Amino acid sequence: MEVNVDNCFEAVTKEIQIKCEERLNELETVIKEYPLESVAEDIQLKSEEKVNEIEPVKKEYQSESLAEKNQITSEEKDSEVGLEETKDQTESVTKEDPFAYLDRDDFTSEKYKIEIRNLPKHYGIAEFKKLINTKLELNCSKVKTPNRNGKWLYMCFRSEEDKNTALGILNGYSWKNTKLDASNAKAVPDPLVKKRNEQFDNCLDVKKIKLDNAGAEQQMINAVTPLYNISYDEQLIQKTNSIKNVLMDYSRRLKRIKCGQGILNWLKKQQNENNGLPCELLQIQSLKDDSEKCIGYRNKCEFTIGMDVENKEPVVGFRVGAYNQGKTSVAPIDNISNVPQRMKDVVKCFQDLVRSSKLPVFDPENYTGHWRQLTVRLSLKTEQLMLICVVHTENMEESALNSLKQLILSYFTEGAGTDCKVDSLYFQKAKKRAAGEGNSFPLELLHGQGYIVEEVKGLKLRISPESFFQINTAASEILFDAAKDLASINSQTTVLDVCCGSGTIGLSIAKDCAQVIGVEIQDEAVNMAKLNATENGITNAIFFAGKAEEVMNKREFQNPENANDVVAIVDPPRAGLHNKAILLLRRMTHLKRLVYMSCNPKGALQNFLSLSMAESKTKQGAPFVPVKAVPVDMFPQTPHCELIVYFERLN
Repeated sequence: MEVNVDNCFEAVTKEIQIKCEERLNELETVIKEYPLESVAEDIQLKSEEKVNEIEPVKKEYQSESLAEKNQITSEEKDSEVGLEETKDQTESVTKEDPFAYLDRDDFTSEKYKIEIRNLPKHYGIAEFKKLINTKLELNCSKVKTPNRNGKWLYMCFRSEEDKNTALGILNGYSWKNTKLDASNAKAVPDPLVKKRNEQFDNCLDVKKIKLDNAGAEQQMINAVTPLYNISYDEQLIQKTNSIKNVLMDYSRRLKRIKCGQGILNWLKKQQNENNGLPCELLQIQSLKDDSEKCIGYRNKCEFTIGMDVENKEPVVGFRVGAYNQGKTSVAPIDNISNVPQRMKDVVKCFQDLVRSSKLPVFDPENYTGHWRQLTVRLSLKTEQLMLICVVHTENMEESALNSLKQLILSYFTEGAGTDCKVDSLYFQKAKKRAAGEGNSFPLELLHGQGYIVEEVKGLKLRISPESFFQINTAASEILFDAAKDLASINSQTTVLDVCCGSGTIGLSIAKDCAQVIGVEIQDEAVNMAKLNATENGITNAIFFAGKAEEVMNKREFQNPENANDVVAIVDPPRAGLHNKAILLLRRMTHLKRLVYMSCNPKGALQNFLSLSMAESKTKQGAPFVPVKAVPVDMFPQTPHCELIVYFERLN
């Protein structure tokens, strides 16, 4: 039976108010009957008696009203004991020191931080890093910019000595005709503790109701799949309207920048022809006709290993909220609609391993514990499965680390985990990164092959642990077809596949074009793209590893064999394409058409604007303008939507 605590306390408050009013009437009588000098003493004595009266009255009333209002029977009293259960549902909250993390032994860049002000009006972060690292040789571990093109920034160091050395050199240092101002910077508070303290301040009775597991799971579902309870037709309408807003925003922002009269005239004409939009918006593409593919569609998930909120038991699932929201708990993924059932079964099996082991799970607040993350990649067509077990190895002896690897290996090759049928099993260490280290740590293959095979558009493609691949395999085929149709690709077309990943897009259209030339920043992905081309008998595709803004200076991009018909297909990460790459694309005079694919349309707006700005000293080459756009729903049950925009040169 559910106890309504709020109603109980309202009743208690009312009872106390009535008794206090009665007491006031008594005191008025006292004032009339007794001399003034004794009134104060009497009031004090009787007030103290009343204070002692209130608590038992409150407790008695709570117990009586709970029993009466909820009609708790003798059988129910075994499991529900009035307010005693309610007390178990609350926890005392005390304010914490949000800077206590600075006193811990582990390293944090916030310990040794300085602030640099009075920066030049025109400067670049790359320039500043070159100054401090190359010219001044300061041992800076990190440069933080509070906002884009800000007037100040932070520098972090690994020791007090390095910090003081930098202060001595940079304070008053002349750079670009300005004298830099360097001073000690305050550390930021721990966002988790800060949030808890805010909850404390907002809580009148210094109590808070604990979130139980059911509530935590619902919060997580609402965050991961916020549209799960909306009809799919309505989801598509919402996403179409969202894309319309992005395109309208493009038009508004284009008018505010130096785009030239020619572009303004073009934009006005386009808006008249397309109901206010800068280009033709085609109908959203989706798997609407195959509704079964709109659920359980994810082929990759990164699951957090943590504790549930109620029983403090290890759980493999998704975080209930972000760390800076004051949340570190994890909820199970049993009822998440976009995760396939086989993946859920694998997660449950791995969770059994975590619970049966003696190792604690990772605690992101104190940076202790070991079990941290499980990444699962699954081909829904070939049914091949890859697992990547991520373990926090700080303060872990080599013997314990080897024992853990053997435990994981045995579990999936000989124990209960054999039912998962793992084709590729990896182990990855995780720890706080030292200065100069990358964002990830080396992967160690414990079992099976180093990749899984996915099927797309009749191709068999190798997917490595770090390869980028569209999260929805079935919808990706719709995406690739839409991109190909917009680009009007034919047997004479050269396709520049920018941010090609494992070569999926380029290889899927290779048979329909003259040549595919791909570039990708990850070496491993490029090696996989080359293997995929070979294994599928594709001979008209070549791939290069490196930054797009650097590799595209190569002859193959600047002077391709079929230069009369060149189209670029750009599929960058969520952050978009580097501005240097945009400038290179604009300078390619033989490039007349460009297809931009974005999983984050709002984030891609700056790229769209850079393509469309008027020609200048920095932006050489005629601008590109949008001609057609098509949304593709790659992420049912979520508000996210892929957008493909087809650009042409404005002559």
